[in-house]
Amino acid sequence: MLLLLKCLPKTKSDIFAFCFLLGAIHSIGFFELLVVLPSIYSTPAHHGDGKNFTFYYFHVFIGIYLYCNVMHNLYKVMTTPTNISSSGKILPSVLKPGWHFCSVCECNAPPRSFHCFICKSCILKRDHHCTFTGNCIGLYNHRYYIGLVFHMFLAAAYSCFLNWDFMYHLLGSMSLKSIIVILLPMVSWIFFQSDSMTTFQTLMTSLCVVGLCLCGGLVVYHLINAINGQIVHERVYKVRTYDLGWKENLALLLGTNWKVAWLCPMIKSPIPCDGLDFVTRDQYESLKSM
Repeated sequence: MLLLLKCLPKTKSDIFAFCFLLGAIHSIGFFELLVVLPSIYSTPAHHGDGKNFTFYYFHVFIGIYLYCNVMHNLYKVMTTPTNISSSGKILPSVLKPGWHFCSVCECNAPPRSFHCFICKSCILKRDHHCTFTGNCIGLYNHRYYIGLVFHMFLAAAYSCFLNWDFMYHLLGSMSLKSIIVILLPMVSWIFFQSDSMTTFQTLMTSLCVVGLCLCGGLVVYHLINAINGQIVHERVYKVRTYDLGWKENLALLLGTNWKVAWLCPMIKSPIPCDGLDFVTRDQYESLKSM
């Protein structure tokens, strides 16, 4: 618990984003569990269906699985050390080729490591500073960040799937008016005079749609980076120095058990790199040709 408290966001923008993320995760979770599922399985179409019990608890099981993965990955993102000072690495006093001197930390930093002025430290293989977690994404927690956005995408997609049936029965049909009500709940509340409960339900549904689009975009963006062996800085400047092929790139990101590591953050998958030395594409090709 003390470790988590130390890793909580420090700036106002990070605190706001983090609180919004936690609020959205739990409000959508309780909405699906306490409102959507009971409503779907109490409709005439499902009434008396012998499979009701099985399907209901199947959805509950999937929801718990996604929630646990999201929260555990979030915890690991925030509590896994990413900075050079906490890694216990012994840095050379002489500037090595490819290294650079950080005037803030007053130390020689290895390739792909950059100083974060929010975290106030140099981060090993720094990808970016995540506002929603208030922490930098680096060598050792990058796997958990990918797991976080991926499972949030799955959770949002699953929620939208359930909400489609729920909103169909709530609104009676899927017309242009219904779509406007879902996508613009406050506008529909003003112009279509929807009651407060309907407005709240459509607001939660629209939040799921927004989460689906946002998380989907993040998954695609970071998956492309992972396959290309790039961090954000390298993608911006079109650097492909460390592209070793998609299998090796995924292994460096997700660890040696990369084929199953994305399923659950509890699966052990050591990162085959110390963050100080990285094999370049030219070096890798030379080793393959030997």
